[in-house]
Amino acid sequence: MDRGAAGEAAETLAALEQLRKRTHRRAHGGAWLPALGVAVLLLASVALYRYPLSQTNSIDADYPFWAGLPDEQVSPVASYIFWFVGTPLLFAGMALWYSWRARRHGVRAAWQPVVATGVGVLLLLAVLAAVPTGPLPDMLINREGPHWGGLLTPLLPLAAAVVVLGRVERSRGLVTAGVWIALLTAWLCTTFPLGHLPGWFSRMTGGTDLGGHLSLRPGHYLVLMALPLLVVAVVNLAAARRAARD
Repeated sequence: MDRGAAGEAAETLAALEQLRKRTHRRAHGGAWLPALGVAVLLLASVALYRYPLSQTNSIDADYPFWAGLPDEQVSPVASYIFWFVGTPLLFAGMALWYSWRARRHGVRAAWQPVVATGVGVLLLLAVLAAVPTGPLPDMLINREGPHWGGLLTPLLPLAAAVVVLGRVERSRGLVTAGVWIALLTAWLCTTFPLGHLPGWFSRMTGGTDLGGHLSLRPGHYLVLMALPLLVVAVVNLAAARRAARD
């Protein structure tokens, strides 16, 4: 093969690679809105807490944690309604968004597994804990160990849906964001009070066997959960706009 033919072949391969990247950006350029929607829902839930950002001397956390995190709620029933209405509405918005993109751009994303996962886990919560109020279990109050019943929280359906969305959109950022929400939720909802650090962690950081405590409030943790989603939304939107200009 002479140099001219080799150059043409290299140019063809480069053009094909550029076309592949442009097609990928267009096909997965709609992930920014679902990511933003989940972040907005998380941040909106800050209003469910009586003391979302300010410190308080005593905490009365109703169990199950229908606001999401183990802290004092404005109204457990309002929290229950917020998540069991807001979460399905969010998923309905995702379905409409992807259906519109399919008609407009001719690209399809498998949004059905995302909705099925989120709604399925949410319904499982409703079956396992249908009553929105109740006392904290003694095991949780006495810090005898992680109380796995605390995982009856509406934050986990969101985390599961975000992980599946990341797989559908082939987005490592979304998968990481979903895992981050799940890990924070698992830590915060299986110990009490909010932000309690177990003894083993305290020992690793030079503390005592009694453990420690982070002086953050529910609003701060929800912002931490939403931040990766906001970053993914901004990056994805910028990539989608570049693809539209190409």
